[in-house]
Amino acid sequence: MIRQRHLLKLAIVAAVAVAAAGFAITHGQALSHAEGRDGKATAQKAALVVTVTTPVARDLPIRLSAQGHLVALNQVDVRPQVAGVIRSVDFHEGDTMRVGQLLFTLDATEAEAQLARTRGTAANVQAQLDDAVRVLKRSQELLSEKFISQSAVDSAVSKVESLRGQLRTAQADIDNAMAQVAHTRIVSPLAGKAGALNVHVGSLAQPAAAQPLVVLAQFDPIGAEFSLPEDNLSAVLAARDAGAVSVSLNLPGGQRVAGQLSFINNTVTTGSGTITLKATFRNSREKLWPGAFVTVTLEAGSSRGAMVLPPEAILEGPKGSFVYTLDASNRALVHPVKVLRIQERQAVIEGLGAGARVVLQGNQSVVPGAVVAVAAAPNVAAQ
Repeated sequence: MIRQRHLLKLAIVAAVAVAAAGFAITHGQALSHAEGRDGKATAQKAALVVTVTTPVARDLPIRLSAQGHLVALNQVDVRPQVAGVIRSVDFHEGDTMRVGQLLFTLDATEAEAQLARTRGTAANVQAQLDDAVRVLKRSQELLSEKFISQSAVDSAVSKVESLRGQLRTAQADIDNAMAQVAHTRIVSPLAGKAGALNVHVGSLAQPAAAQPLVVLAQFDPIGAEFSLPEDNLSAVLAARDAGAVSVSLNLPGGQRVAGQLSFINNTVTTGSGTITLKATFRNSREKLWPGAFVTVTLEAGSSRGAMVLPPEAILEGPKGSFVYTLDASNRALVHPVKVLRIQERQAVIEGLGAGARVVLQGNQSVVPGAVVAVAAAPNVAAQ
């Protein structure tokens, strides 16, 4: 009897355990299924929402912009050609000079004395020559009457030729002395603006001095020097072959100054991969100043069917510029592109065809291979 009761208790305990196990399994499966649904919902809620755009083909003028600086097309360091004490400074710093305008006067005492000496020497030689010519003429007359020999006439001829050579030398000395006197008056070789004076009245001017007397710089016209990537060289050359190439400057006050391309360097700088150019601008009102930094815009014709994207769609990585494109499953893919230029708030690119879906807003948070959600947005590139 006791044994039967013991067996009954064991059976009840086993039944309870089996029921508990079944409940746990069923409840666990239910929980697992519910958690799976919640996980999928969470994943859907966590998907990054982005907007997309597509490249658009446009006919655009080729406008190439660069930072440059203004340069004087003609600049002269004024230095003396002879040494001398400065007797007068005949202009003021900052004056606008004319060609040939007197700048400095040097002490000409020594140069004028040397000129007087050379003129005296020349006069002496001239007198001797005149006498030798008369002697030669008499000798030739006496030879015709056979009063003297031919050798006497030959000596007279040699004397005349020698004195004529001495006279030419004396005349060259006069010319040199006159040049030395002329060098004591220093005049402006160009029309331009005078810089700071480095000497004053009483200073000794020397040709080998470290500093020039003054620097003159041409202001009208004036030049702008700038560099462009060598990739733009073919467009610039094509525009030049078609005619004058327009270049403009944007001044800080919003004023635009028009000019023309005047120089393309004969080599590409290998270190930077750029080409140096210059443009010329009228500057009669002297609003442009040499050395000032400016923004230069060059019109290099037009490009047909250029692919454009909003600049914010383009990212930079270790291998260069790229965009995120979406496949049919909205999976983000890295697509390299080449940015030719930024123009009219659009990036002109190569390497991407029309119709591609490009991530625009939210691209900074995109991970390659991630599936994103696309929000409805206007096509910025097409606007």
